Amino acid sequence: MEKEVSRKVFLWVLALALMGCAVNPVTQQSQFSLMSPQQEVAMGQKLYPLYTQMSYGLFQDPVLQDYVQTVGKRLAAVSHRPNMPYEFNVVNASEMNAYALPGGKISISRGMVTKLRNEAQLAAVLAHEIGHVSAMHHATFYTRQTVAGLLTGLGASVLQASGTAGGDLLAQMGVLAANLVLMKYSRDQERQADELGMDYMVRAQYNPAGFVQTMAMLQEEGKRQPSLLESFFSSHPLTIERIMASNQRLEQYGPDLRTPEALRQAPFEEHTHYLRQVAPAYALMDEAKENLNKGNGVRAASLLAQATAQAPKEALIWVYRAMAEKTAGNGREAVSSARRAAELYPTLYHARYVAGVILFHEGHHRESLEQLTEANKIVADQPSVIFYMGRNWEAMGQRDRAARAYYAVLKRVQKGPMAQYCYQRLVAWGYLR
Repeated sequence: MEKEVSRKVFLWVLALALMGCAVNPVTQQSQFSLMSPQQEVAMGQKLYPLYTQMSYGLFQDPVLQDYVQTVGKRLAAVSHRPNMPYEFNVVNASEMNAYALPGGKISISRGMVTKLRNEAQLAAVLAHEIGHVSAMHHATFYTRQTVAGLLTGLGASVLQASGTAGGDLLAQMGVLAANLVLMKYSRDQERQADELGMDYMVRAQYNPAGFVQTMAMLQEEGKRQPSLLESFFSSHPLTIERIMASNQRLEQYGPDLRTPEALRQAPFEEHTHYLRQVAPAYALMDEAKENLNKGNGVRAASLLAQATAQAPKEALIWVYRAMAEKTAGNGREAVSSARRAAELYPTLYHARYVAGVILFHEGHHRESLEQLTEANKIVADQPSVIFYMGRNWEAMGQRDRAARAYYAVLKRVQKGPMAQYCYQRLVAWGYLR
């Protein structure tokens, strides 16, 4: 039986290898790939809105969004894959981060842009991410994941066929490992993206010193505030070797572009004016988040009141203010702040979800359902959203609808207080035995 399974998997791998060949546009060499360009584009289009929401939505400044889009498109046009449907945005995470999704969907965080000082540094970050797209690193990850899943299936089949316990566990570990690989770039891939990124900067008439400046900034910030760069460094490992290589590469370029003008500091300062204006308010928000994590809602609410006074149009700050006010026991104020957040940014998942939860706890069940319904449209089928929708229906006496919601939660979550509540209700109502 084991030999038969091995033979089948071998034939599958052979068939995939024969079907999955692509020419890498950077190396011009054929490589094994199970992701076509069409699949890459489709995956990016599907994931981009979700990842943007996971990163706290868009930073609400159209001037900055258009500017980053323009800089990114300028770099993409001189890349090895200029015809990909590139998109660039600034997400509202305080952490310093940037990432590329399949199909040329690229994000940079508010926290990262805040630390940059000129357009060449911004171009360095975006060009590095474009380098990952150009070199087909996502296709490589996808291929690894698919093959890893296939080989994990082989391992599980062999264990089950031989009567050895633990086949399911091996399969689960294999999927987890493949997912972790998907989220990280190798050092070789990072070095290649560095080289491509600096090359694209020069092609687009930027001073390549901006690339070295950005690396130095990341290294320094990583020492000062490692938590702010945890996500970035976990997916983009920064090594001394990479920094040295970039410095050496810089020396290979002539003096023509290595000028202060090619750093383009003035346009950067012009287009980041609002970002710098609200930066102190976001610093207060981040301090308040630390207090919230420690359970100090009163102090957090005070800080966030100051922050919303400084930046009254920033929905994310109002979201955290609502959470702090609720933690501090100020339910009425929390409702008002939550409503304000949803009004300012109706398509922000965090605003709708927090408003829905707070309104539920304050007894506004119909309005809570409205907010949670909108949250579910933005990011579908989140167990916590479905759970609170069920809680609202239960409070409104609609037991069948509540039961359906609780059953949907249990299909996704089997442990913890939320799952326990759903299970107990379904048993008490006779839906489960």
